[in-house]
Amino acid sequence: MIDAGAVLSSGENMTPQGLTYGLGGSMRVNLKKHLRIGCEGFSSTMKSGATNKNQVLQSGSYIRTGWGGVIADACWRLEKVWPHIGGSVGGGAMRSLYIVNGNQGDWTPEQTAVFHKQGFGYVNPYVGLDYCLTRRIHLTFRLDWMLAFAHEQLVYPTGPRLYIGILFCH
Repeated sequence: MIDAGAVLSSGENMTPQGLTYGLGGSMRVNLKKHLRIGCEGFSSTMKSGATNKNQVLQSGSYIRTGWGGVIADACWRLEKVWPHIGGSVGGGAMRSLYIVNGNQGDWTPEQTAVFHKQGFGYVNPYVGLDYCLTRRIHLTFRLDWMLAFAHEQLVYPTGPRLYIGILFCH
């Protein structure tokens, strides 16, 4: 799946601005008529749009988020359209590179740059819709809102995200 979204919450010194984009996927199995469970994993990046309280960060700055967990949803099979509602729970890590002076595109050492890695847990409610192209191939759309939690983070990966992808069904 391709995803795009926003990181809305900010920490004490940084306020992210801009969209995230990335790739990932999920795998689910049917337990009952409407219940599906499985797992998911994604990686998403927000390039250089973050700012600190005084100035814009320079080219090469980014926030990269990777996360994965278990998912469960209720799905209703209505001919070619399958709406679903569910949630996921898991964990991940954010890697942030803040270049305050200079840029990552040249070979000159940067005078002021910060690299930070932080872990987090999350709860992620979502709604979605699968459109059946064929019996075995579905186009899927999903909208979620990640609710991240951790101790002493610079930036929280919290906010809406839209996913578009292809499901291969058995």
